[in-house]
Amino acid sequence: MKRLTTYYFLLLAGSNLLLAQYLPSAITLFEDVISKGPLGGMQLPFVTERVFGCPWWPWVGVAICVFGAMLSLLGIPKDNVLKNLLVIFLIIEFWALFTTMAAFHMPFIILNPT
Repeated sequence: MKRLTTYYFLLLAGSNLLLAQYLPSAITLFEDVISKGPLGGMQLPFVTERVFGCPWWPWVGVAICVFGAMLSLLGIPKDNVLKNLLVIFLIIEFWALFTTMAAFHMPFIILNPT
């Protein structure tokens, strides 16, 4: 494992694995809080419903990162190509993380009864 991109892909795979383990239980807990909390079971925003319907997306990130690490170990593409793919994946990952975070906070901002 001489290539630095291998370590980056493995680090991202581990991070996505932790998120994949945490996200379904966080969604379940959050749905309980919304149904029993101050919002009283109001209709959720569209983005929140979409994120709650897709708790599997971190597993896609794990698969992509493991695939990228294997490509890096095999040395099939050049290191510059893998770095570009890593940057593209990071941009998509940051967008997905921001959307998830915003979806968790949106009901309390938009539907706040006070």
